[in-house]
Amino acid sequence: MNLICVICSELLVPSDDIFHTPCGHIFHYACLLQWLERSKTCPQCRVITTTRTIHRIYFNFSNNDNIAEDAASLQNKIDNLNFQLKLKDKNLSNLTEDNDKLKNQTAGLRHKIYEVESEIVNKNSAIHAFKDQIKFYKQQSSNAENDRKENEELKKKLKFLKSVQNLIDEYSTSNVEDITMQTDDVSKLRIYIGILKKYSIFTCFVYLIDLHTVYL
Repeated sequence: MNLICVICSELLVPSDDIFHTPCGHIFHYACLLQWLERSKTCPQCRVITTTRTIHRIYFNFSNNDNIAEDAASLQNKIDNLNFQLKLKDKNLSNLTEDNDKLKNQTAGLRHKIYEVESEIVNKNSAIHAFKDQIKFYKQQSSNAENDRKENEELKKKLKFLKSVQNLIDEYSTSNVEDITMQTDDVSKLRIYIGILKKYSIFTCFVYLIDLHTVYL
């Protein structure tokens, strides 16, 4: 005769601690205690049961029965272990599959990181090129500004030279006064005075030559 604990579905063997409820149902002691922690009823018929109303029972098994029950218990345990092993294999297979997916995702992320890093390098190169262009344009702008200033200075010098030319071509007292009154630059006034001195000496020299020619 095979007796089964309905809580764990395993066979009851002589070496187990077996207890019965007030209604007469029998279970493993450990299984029954765990059940009573959740519910104060018989696991099989739901009669009110507490730890004070359960009692241990003892069975007298013949040797043949013990052998048969031990073999059945072992077979049941083997079946349970095989079932647990299948579950573990299934879990291992699922974990292996998940691991492969993670590896593929990691490889994809690494490739994406490589692409992003390459793009960053290219953008940095472009930024350096733009900086060089900006530096070149700034230098060109500075050169253009210097050329503009130099051009302004040349225009001023040209204007000054024209005024000197006019002073020489149209030498008269009123003309000299007009030019000197319009000039605030001391250096230019000095140049005007020097030119006038040279022009006066030259004019006097020409006049003396003319007189000498007439009287000869």
